[in-house]
Amino acid sequence: MQVDVRPIRGWFGRQRFVDVPFRILGGDPRWVPPLRLSVHDRISPRHPANATQRTQLWIATSGGRPVGRIGACIDTTFDRLHGERWCWVGFFDAVDSEVVAASLFDAARAWARGEGATSAVGPASFTLNDECGLLVDNFDDPPLFLTPYNPPYYEPLWTRNGWEPAMDLWAWRFMRPTTELSARQTRVLERLRERAGVTIRSARMSDFDAEVDRLFDVYNAAWVNNWGFSPMSAEEVRHLAKQVKQVVDPELVLIAETAAGEAVGVAIVLPDVNESLAKVRSGRLLPSGWYHLLRGRGRPHRARVFALGIKPEHQVRALGPLLYNEIIERLRAIPTIEMAEASWILATNDRMNRAIGGIGATHYRTWRLYRCEP
Repeated sequence: MQVDVRPIRGWFGRQRFVDVPFRILGGDPRWVPPLRLSVHDRISPRHPANATQRTQLWIATSGGRPVGRIGACIDTTFDRLHGERWCWVGFFDAVDSEVVAASLFDAARAWARGEGATSAVGPASFTLNDECGLLVDNFDDPPLFLTPYNPPYYEPLWTRNGWEPAMDLWAWRFMRPTTELSARQTRVLERLRERAGVTIRSARMSDFDAEVDRLFDVYNAAWVNNWGFSPMSAEEVRHLAKQVKQVVDPELVLIAETAAGEAVGVAIVLPDVNESLAKVRSGRLLPSGWYHLLRGRGRPHRARVFALGIKPEHQVRALGPLLYNEIIERLRAIPTIEMAEASWILATNDRMNRAIGGIGATHYRTWRLYRCEP
């Protein structure tokens, strides 16, 4: 197979880039198409992350037909925080061909070397603040909102091209019939609640901007020491908040506060919009995509624990179990919810994984990040 890999330029090039997975994965019923406008937004030069990121995108063609795509990113905020020189490689999609995959990886690695990177890590589109990880098990259960899906053949395309495992990201599943605390666990949680000296409340949508600041102040503090973490700027936070606001349920956005009103822990649970997006196979809101999205609102069967974090100086208070218990109770109050997923959790985060497993969740899905030399 003769493969031609070229960098894309301009608005028309970005249009073609967004379209590639629709051509490669469109016939796979397990793949949930993203809204094209959301992908356009992330790769747009106007996205606020570009203030600290340098990016490049490529499309592979064969015989004039698109057969793959890839993107690469240098995140200067991450590099300064960790003292690293990483190139994040993501937006990878390809037909089942090692020739195509090798051509795409070669292009991304060459660009990374030119940018002075000493390691390439992926898939991440473009960092761990975005969709990331290669699905390596459980290809049958439907992916939840903002979690990646890829066919099984993607993994050998990466591993046969020199990529080695760097970190696993876990998903935990809560099912309504099996997620229930024992009497002993309930007593322990009551004692923890008394000792913690915090209250857990819902987000106040009337004070949305200030709530966003509180949420992400905790987020940046809680994750700062995590593998692969890069703090989000205020502009990125506000940009993301605008998008999530359209689907968020304020009763499922939890803030743990001290008596002095300091936010010390947060949890964000999102209804699974993928249940509706799966029916919008074109990825376009018009002419009928909006109907499926509106029709699915208010009747979710699944939810995703999108983020949960506690400021480091307060982690000894065992707020994690308290927040997860509150999440379970609130999801139980929504009669249509049948399952919830907590994702993603670093495989090395023993404290959080033990806490989640201890309240009845099951580790049921894994995404993997890989590393190689550019």
